[in-house]
Amino acid sequence: MGSHYGDAEIKIFEAGADAVKAVFDGEDIEAKKRLLFYLDRVMDPFYGQDISGMTGSLKDILQNLIITSDNDDITGEAVHLLSSYTSGPYEILKADYTRVPEPFKADVLYLFNDERGSEQGLSL
Repeated sequence: MGSHYGDAEIKIFEAGADAVKAVFDGEDIEAKKRLLFYLDRVMDPFYGQDISGMTGSLKDILQNLIITSDNDDITGEAVHLLSSYTSGPYEILKADYTRVPEPFKADVLYLFNDERGSEQGLSL
């Protein structure tokens, strides 16, 4: 995406889920991209960041972002974060699947299929 995060994104994340949601509910596309770039780091288990207290909120925020964003870069990054760092269920996406932008419907369906496989104990 080419965006870099900085102290502002770290502070937003540290302020909690409401602050993160406020950025994604706003109009600043570049701020959203920077925050998504930072989330890619903090959600990645490789970096050892304990986000257990925010995991559920982040999953909901990202699902809502997918069905409300009109920017393909932002939608794509939100799908990437969900598929890379979370597991189902994805109730918000299921309830509003018709609002998922067409280019991302296959990826979202994959999330649902992966979720079913996990529930059955299958490794995909």
